Amino acid sequence: MKKILIIMAVIFWLALPALAEPRDTYHSAWQLIRETASEDGADFSTVYDLTLKGNFANKDSSTVANGGPFQIRSYESGVSTATDWKSDKWMFVICAENFDVGNDNTIDNTFSFNVVGWAKNNGMIQNLAEGDGILGTQAVILYPDDSANAFGALVDESSVAYDHGTESFTVTNEAFADVNVGMMAYITSDNDSNLTTGYYAITDYNDTNNAKFTGITSSSDTTARVQINPAFWTDTIVIDEKTKWPRVSDVNNHSVYNSGDNEVAFLVLETKGLEWIQFVVYDANGLGGDDEVGNVTVYGRKFQD
Repeated sequence: MKKILIIMAVIFWLALPALAEPRDTYHSAWQLIRETASEDGADFSTVYDLTLKGNFANKDSSTVANGGPFQIRSYESGVSTATDWKSDKWMFVICAENFDVGNDNTIDNTFSFNVVGWAKNNGMIQNLAEGDGILGTQAVILYPDDSANAFGALVDESSVAYDHGTESFTVTNEAFADVNVGMMAYITSDNDSNLTTGYYAITDYNDTNNAKFTGITSSSDTTARVQINPAFWTDTIVIDEKTKWPRVSDVNNHSVYNSGDNEVAFLVLETKGLEWIQFVVYDANGLGGDDEVGNVTVYGRKFQD
């Protein structure tokens, strides 16, 4: 009996890895590559001046949670013990908040980025890719890393009073204290025949308890849920420079998978030989820019093609 118990204990111990998160590339979890934040600078050279700060010593020493680089090799070495973990490729997705500065009530804000990397602590910064992105209409809903609310991160109010005559929304708890003209909202009507559910941009807010939105369609007073400021996935990624890193893409741009239908787009890069990577975001000033996104987040996971 004692031998049987020992054998069963050994079998259970050997089975533990199988009960943990799958380690193969097909089931690898999304990792937070860039914490949600506004642009890193006005342009790439503002963040990394390669004429003076092109070596490892000038790498941002912050953690990812504080806007720093992601240690991709450390991640791989910590989990890549399965024999089917063969790919050196990672796929990346980018999301951000849309700001309707142009007052056209559309979700199509843009941004620019560079992907940089470092091999070891005695090397130089390597500029892997340079490109631009455009938001689509696929909402994030919840952020993949912590399931935080990406739909109403700033404001999430239910039973907000809507006045058809003035086309204004009213709360009583100063929930609109931090909103600004141009921010997007998702408004869920309690009665679609009185007020049409949809995405709307703030055009005016009289005080901390009252706000108006672009293009409201309504027929009478009602109540609604107001969520500000929704985040959306990038649906178009364009790599402008394909010669910076030999593993970025061939001339047919096979490393970018754009939906063509406002859905999430993917950027695939081979990371072989790198220990750190960082997405440097610019032209993403939110309310301060001309149809530029704000609060950009990047996620990545192992990719097997």
